[in-house]
Amino acid sequence: MAETSPSASPATPPPSEAAQLQALRVSEQQYRTLFDSNPLPIWVTDWHSHRILAVNQAAVSRYGYTQAEFLGMDLRQVQADITASDAALHAQPSRHRTKDGREIDVEISTDSLLFNGQRARLVQAHDVTQHLRTEKDLARLSRAHSMVTACNEALVRATSELTLLHEICQIAVDIGGYRMAWVGFAQDDAEKTILIVAHAGAIAEHFTLWPMSWSADSPYGQGPAGRALRSGEMVIVPDIRAEAIFQSWLKEPWVDNLRGVASLPLRNSERAFGLFYLYANDTVDIGSDEIPLLQQLAGDIAFGIDHLRAQESKRASDARIHHQATLLDKAQDAIVVRGMDQRVLYMNKSAEQLYGWTAEEVIGRSMLEHVYRNPAAVAQALQSVLETGEWRGELSIYRKDNRQVEVEVRWTLITDAEQQPHSILALSTDITQRKAAEREIQKLAFFDPLTQLPNRQLLLDRLQHALATSARSGQGGALLFIDLDHFKTLNDTLGHDKGDMLLQQVAQRLSHAVRSMDTVARLGGDEFVVMLEELGDNPHSVAEQAKRVGEKILAALGSPYKLDGHEHQSTSSIGIAPFGSGLNTVGELLKQADIAMYQAKAAGRNTVGFFDPQLQAAVTDKAALEADLRLALEQDELFLVYQTQHDAQTALTGVEALARWKHPQRGMVSPAAFIPLAEETGLILELGRQVLLQACSLLATWQDHSATQHLTMAVNVSVRQFKHPGFVQQIQETLALTGAKPSQLKLELTESLLADDIELIIHKMEALQAFGVSFSLDDFGTGYSSLSYLKRLPLDQLKIDQSFVRDVLTDPNDAVIARTIIGLGQSLGLNVIAEGVENDEQRAFLAQHGCAAYQGYLFGRPIPAEQLVQFLSLPAAANG
Repeated sequence: MAETSPSASPATPPPSEAAQLQALRVSEQQYRTLFDSNPLPIWVTDWHSHRILAVNQAAVSRYGYTQAEFLGMDLRQVQADITASDAALHAQPSRHRTKDGREIDVEISTDSLLFNGQRARLVQAHDVTQHLRTEKDLARLSRAHSMVTACNEALVRATSELTLLHEICQIAVDIGGYRMAWVGFAQDDAEKTILIVAHAGAIAEHFTLWPMSWSADSPYGQGPAGRALRSGEMVIVPDIRAEAIFQSWLKEPWVDNLRGVASLPLRNSERAFGLFYLYANDTVDIGSDEIPLLQQLAGDIAFGIDHLRAQESKRASDARIHHQATLLDKAQDAIVVRGMDQRVLYMNKSAEQLYGWTAEEVIGRSMLEHVYRNPAAVAQALQSVLETGEWRGELSIYRKDNRQVEVEVRWTLITDAEQQPHSILALSTDITQRKAAEREIQKLAFFDPLTQLPNRQLLLDRLQHALATSARSGQGGALLFIDLDHFKTLNDTLGHDKGDMLLQQVAQRLSHAVRSMDTVARLGGDEFVVMLEELGDNPHSVAEQAKRVGEKILAALGSPYKLDGHEHQSTSSIGIAPFGSGLNTVGELLKQADIAMYQAKAAGRNTVGFFDPQLQAAVTDKAALEADLRLALEQDELFLVYQTQHDAQTALTGVEALARWKHPQRGMVSPAAFIPLAEETGLILELGRQVLLQACSLLATWQDHSATQHLTMAVNVSVRQFKHPGFVQQIQETLALTGAKPSQLKLELTESLLADDIELIIHKMEALQAFGVSFSLDDFGTGYSSLSYLKRLPLDQLKIDQSFVRDVLTDPNDAVIARTIIGLGQSLGLNVIAEGVENDEQRAFLAQHGCAAYQGYLFGRPIPAEQLVQFLSLPAAANG
């Protein structure tokens, strides 16, 4: 509230109760206006009973019920495709029935709200009837294209009129999807009967017995057949049950579920002489795009019949060729005949239009290299034609103007009288528009229009595939269910347009936060899902990787959003459900991730939750151990113990420094637990620095005593530590800082270091060797052993792993390996030391075969620096 100056008028008194009530009424009226003015039908229903509590004007207009009628119903009463099942009430898509009995296809979205103090649902219906009808129309048009194409191909091959007509009828049934098809010819007898000469379909034999006529005076000539022959125009009856002429035979059992018919007249230059008659199970609803196709088909059939009859009348050869060329020119498909040398022998007018070349330009030349720019695909197609006689497929072609066109291609091998290959008949149909429509339908069916992310349907498909792949490969993955915190508040305060902008930015951030192989999908509203695949075969590792991705997403979604001049801060809650070789189903996995997300919300939001309690505990424990290790390194809690190394006479030659950690609450933490964790998290770099500093500090104190001047200090170096760009400089600086002699420092490397980038490894080793540092290859024989690399490495010592020493007296294989390593070291001029020596028998065996250095419990356990000083009989100050 702004401050007032002393001279200002007294403060305005608070509004009266009546004014407050009036303001509430105005606010309520505003919300009611928004509710009623929404163009989509909306209901508010009781959460449990689905009784309608409120309805907007769009629902009243769309469904035909009055508001009072709606308020006496529950929402399930408008469902047309289910019983009264709560589980199916919100199915997407669904089918609703209006008051006048019409059925419409809808997509339902629901949300929860409080209405008059009780829990309710806000249900919104989006009419997709036209969308589904468009899909159906495209499918029908595609079938019609395929039917016309197949009929044209039959026309080209035809040599017999009767065979052609039977084949065309069969094509109409098999490809066009019609229940029945027949071809009949108008007879010039007294009754003007119609003679059926070819038919196909399950009930055709019954129908052909029914008397038909094209006479206007006969009761049998009043149907579509008679009308089409008399008028010469196509006649369509969408529903025969609405036509009186069909009532007499609708009672016949063989009529089955026939609904619509289309009668296509076959015309020549004089009259309509026949019919191509089609029956459909469903109501025939031929669109404007299909009518020209059917009319063209009828014209082609009529012309084909005329052509065949012309052939049968044995016209001159030139006349037959002319008619055939005319027939092919009338075909919608592009037709090209090529010789076996691929030179063009014939091209029809449709081919000229499709390819952009005239027949005169290409006859006698090969078009393949100009039209098809995929030699491998063309070669494969030609091979198939030669082997099987035919090839069908879809290809991209290039016109003369270099424009790319998608076509459906059928190549057929034509043989001569001796059945030898003569030529190839190529029929091509431009399907560019059809493919574009299919891509658009695919996009609408599987992608969210707002964010362009995969929708629920595509996610379910990919998740089903991922589970099957995981079961076969053993590679685990995880499903992350992401819900934006307080998203409804944003919509209520800044408006739905800002909410949509936020959702789009969230989609972009999610896509950038994961790998290209992962799936990011929007389920609806403010719910997103990320599916991670191929995270490994270890459940704990899968959980840890999923957690890291979840935390990365939390950070990405937590950054401020710019919403058209408004800055908005948002957080999210993420539930993680790992999957692997178990028996997860898609539904179970989504439910688990959803439960985990609600657990994350319950934990305070802006966090990640796991469904699996054990994995959650393991991830939590590991995270806690990592945090403790970071603190331990900051507070110098790690210390070293030292295990002595001895020569063949058991004289002390040096020690190996080993890191230990004593936690205030955990007690002694095993190196097997914290060393791998340090490697994984990168803390090994700091841990290794501290170990080197402590070891070299102690090593420096030995220079002043004759009893210890010759002793070496062995320090283990991890792969990650050695490969760090500043490692060589770090060793040099540590030696300079502590004053330790480089010649007394021995770095122990593992064989895994040699797995890659060997040249860089050798370069670093040579640099340190030139400085005076020596090297020992630790755990030799257990990892990446390559003699070609081994002889190039500037090593001083090989170390026999304790796993071979332990059973050297009882396992012949371990004995052979130990002897081999000793022999290899001697051949390369390297000292060989055995670790894990626990008794005199093991030492004697190793000594017998040439091993001259030992380390193990036989000589002593690892001890702290204070005990080592006493062991070496040095003054206490030597501990530094």
